[in-house]
Amino acid sequence: MTWEEFEEEIKNLSSKINYTPDVIVGIVRGGIIPARLLSKNLNVKNMYAIIVKKVNDERKITAEISEDITSKQVLLVEDMLETGRSLIAAKKYLEQKGAIVKTVCLYTMPHSEIKPDFYLKEVEEEINFPWE
Repeated sequence: MTWEEFEEEIKNLSSKINYTPDVIVGIVRGGIIPARLLSKNLNVKNMYAIIVKKVNDERKITAEISEDITSKQVLLVEDMLETGRSLIAAKKYLEQKGAIVKTVCLYTMPHSEIKPDFYLKEVEEEINFPWE
């Protein structure tokens, strides 16, 4: 995938999001660039990053959001869901902080354990993004 193709996919994804978030949160590493472009396209100024690390077979939040996000409408962003476990862990963390969370990614795979609220399409193979 080229940068131009990626930007076009983000535009397509943005047009599918019928939700007005107060905050956009990108999951480090893959979700940061899509989150930044979605924040621009959706005109959302508040953006944060969250780090989810794989520890054995579990996911752990290793960088927290210090701001009060109680009752905030949050759009949680990942680039692609393989198992979806990082998205599940991040969503749970944000909801425990009192946020109302919707999830988004560009692509999801059939064996993902979560279906995001917004996504472009389901794919059979991993996509190589331009930043990889």
